[in-house]
Parts: sequence; structure tokens; C-alpha cells
Amino acid sequence: MFQLKNLSVDYINSNMLLNFHHNQIINNKYVNINNKWEVTYANEVRVWNKEKRIWISEYLRQQIQRGGFVIGAFNMDLLVGFCCIDGYLYGKTAKYANLTMLFVDDEWKRKGIGKALFKEICKYAKKNNAKKLFISAIPSVETIAFYFAMGCIDAKEIITDYIDTKNDRYLEYLLI
Repeated sequence: MFQLKNLSVDYINSNMLLNFHHNQIINNKYVNINNKWEVTYANEVRVWNKEKRIWISEYLRQQIQRGGFVIGAFNMDLLVGFCCIDGYLYGKTAKYANLTMLFVDDEWKRKGIGKALFKEICKYAKKNNAKKLFISAIPSVETIAFYFAMGCIDAKEIITDYIDTKNDRYLEYLLI
């Protein structure tokens, strides 16, 4: 069982993620070859060290200070997931909000937490007058499958200010 809570700057601290389990093994990922996404074999492991956990905590604080929004999913007092949206809107064809992070603790995946966080952050983006979400997603097959299941599509407009890396897959979600 989990409960969603809005996180304030006061809640977020450098120790907040020290016990958060994140060890992403990527065996297959999407690669853009000649403007077509193809699945290729990968042998990557993404693990957060202590410095990365502290950096993420500080980044979340900055997002709130810029007018953004952070939601946490909790089991009792244990943080089991979080999602963040930037406070700035960009875009030529529509106002895009930037979904900057969505993570679920490895031990709590496949329990509906990611879906609940995504739906809740969409509500905030709409209240902030966004028309779409922009997501610069790690191109692992599992990550992209999650976003497609939420109703995301490949981005029609690329918001360069929102791109994390050139290897990401850029997605968007229409806020209805």
C-alpha cells in the first residue's frame, strides 16, 4: 500500500534517497538509426552512488524553487517513488511542461506507483496551464514501454531546453 504526498523544499534533504533502491539493468534499448527507432542489445547498469543521490535531492529542491512540483509515494514513512515536473513551460506549437524525473524504488515496482505518480503529475501540469508533457527518457525498452502504456507518443516537437542527453528518446503526452 502506498500514499502520494506533495513534497516541499523543507522535506527534501541530502539524506532523503540514501535508502532508495535504484539499480537499472538495461539489456535492450532503443537507438535512433536513420530517424527510425530500433531495438538493440545493451549491457548497461545504472546505479546511483551517494553523490548522485545527493545531487538528485538538490535537483528536486531546485525544481520546486523554480515553480515546479515534486510528488512522493510513501509506504508509511518510507519513500518508494517520486516524480518531478519543472516550473517552466516551453514550446512553439503547445505549452510543454518538462517531466524531469519519475523513479520507483526497485523493491516497489509493478505495484501501480509509477502510474499513480504519472497521473498525479499530469494534474499539476494542467493546473500550471501546460497542454503537453515532454519527457527526455532513457531509451531502455522497459522505460519506453511504461511511457507508451501511459499514452505517451514520440514527441512531435523537440524542446531542446528539456533534453537530458542526445541518446534519450523524446516523448510527449497530451494533457486532456
